[in-house]
Amino acid sequence: MTRFGIGLLSAATLLGSAAPASGSEGGIVPTRAPVPPFECKAYVAYDRDMELPGYWIATSAGDRTCVPFTSTLNQPPEGYRGDYYVDEFTDTKLREDWERCKRDTACHDRVFDQVLKRRPPNREYGLTDPHGRSLLGKVDEKGADTDLSTVRRPGFFARAPYREPIAAADGDTFVVEFSAPPEAYERLHGKADGPVRIRGWYIRGAGIDDGRGGRKRALVIHSGGGGDRVAAIDDPVDVAYVVDPATGVTIPNDDWPNATTGVQGQRRWRQVWADLHAAGFDVLAIDRRGVGMSGGFSDTNTLQQGRDLLDIVASLRTGEGMRALSPSGVLSTGADAATAVRGAGATAALPTLLMGSSRGSMATGWAMTANFDKDCDYDLAEIGCAPPRRDPAIKGALLVAEFSSGVGYLPAQTTPKDDGRGPGRDRGLFIGGIEAEHNIVFFPSSAILAGMSKWPAAFFARGLWCYADALEGSMDAYGRVPGVKEMVVVRGPHAFTTWPDTERKRVANRMIAFGRAAVLGVPLEGGRPWSDMKQLVATSSDVWEPSTRPTVGD
Repeated sequence: MTRFGIGLLSAATLLGSAAPASGSEGGIVPTRAPVPPFECKAYVAYDRDMELPGYWIATSAGDRTCVPFTSTLNQPPEGYRGDYYVDEFTDTKLREDWERCKRDTACHDRVFDQVLKRRPPNREYGLTDPHGRSLLGKVDEKGADTDLSTVRRPGFFARAPYREPIAAADGDTFVVEFSAPPEAYERLHGKADGPVRIRGWYIRGAGIDDGRGGRKRALVIHSGGGGDRVAAIDDPVDVAYVVDPATGVTIPNDDWPNATTGVQGQRRWRQVWADLHAAGFDVLAIDRRGVGMSGGFSDTNTLQQGRDLLDIVASLRTGEGMRALSPSGVLSTGADAATAVRGAGATAALPTLLMGSSRGSMATGWAMTANFDKDCDYDLAEIGCAPPRRDPAIKGALLVAEFSSGVGYLPAQTTPKDDGRGPGRDRGLFIGGIEAEHNIVFFPSSAILAGMSKWPAAFFARGLWCYADALEGSMDAYGRVPGVKEMVVVRGPHAFTTWPDTERKRVANRMIAFGRAAVLGVPLEGGRPWSDMKQLVATSSDVWEPSTRPTVGD
């Protein structure tokens, strides 16, 4: 067995220091589980196409199968005291790093090119092709006068070749619209002052089993990843990637919409919503501002998208800025819309779980931060913070393919594609640059991680070779949450929609179990226990994303 890549952290560093460092609010002591020395290397295909570190795990392929994962680039200096992954990666420090980068021509030119690529408006905003717009589920945007009856409904997907289970929920589905303020970039650079309309499907559930013969209504609000669009057409004929027969390297199909599909993989998320609905949950699936059926021209500021989620929870109580179109076609506004969606007898806000995937996990993380820790203006020149909102309806978060641990846990293994678009080696500089130059928060600093000790509950699901956060980062985030929590790991890459069918189903089932526990205040049962990183890797099912073949040792 050989050790490579990352030095083994001492027990003191793993557990942190009792002495608070500057920025370690309240002297928080990190509780990340131990990281045994890595034991092997294994090649993974989609979407890394590289060799990664791993542990020897007994699998059906062999008693010594190297199960790989992405691991962290950054390590605390020898003797460091404090909460390294929080204190050294704050927004203030990342902006200072960007200012130094600007004074270096090579650094500025390299990183500023990435910053410019994220400047609004996004590509979708200028899409005029009627077929492409239809595939993405876009509507003729007229603000509060937009015809909600033109939004594609779940029943559309009953037809061939889709045959999606979500179609059965059509009779329980409202098309809903919420009003949100313009974000900082729109106000300061675009001089916008009008509201942005955020739309989605509200699928009313029958209530979850309360274990006493009754049912309790509870809501899951889902914010999707970068490519997700609630009502986008996803033709099963299309695939996420092909494998080059000459080299064995995977080639992603990134050019959406194409002739038949608006967003590849969206049907996988509609399946999750169908599963949650079948379990009794209400499900609100939204298109973030700037994409799909929602209005606006920027989809980049995840901090603002987190605030949008909190505002939506509040609007579902009051109806402020809200419209709803019922399954039978009745349009209501304001308080009547909120009452119509909640249904007869539901007079108060439902217990709510915020669910985010990939980019949506950033928005969800910011919403949880603003609700339980502090609400800060990281998208303004001067960072000011307000007290947390403390909305009592919010009971926890479900984070899939998540970025919650922040840039301190940037994986050591990045691809040339990553390094050229923001998620790669320059991620910290990219964060500082896009905040300072465009008043946009995209990838998180350490601010989400810093407040996770105040969250009531959290569920994590990730691919072992995910590029978003190193596996150690997910472990750190998990370790900080004091309440109900679970982590599920899968032998696959970042995107949930590329995971094997059985693993997506396992994750959905664990979401349902977690949701019941968080809402009802009952123990979470049925998870796979672990106490260190190797044990966590070993909890993955013996199922591999199909482009990667197991590496077996002697």
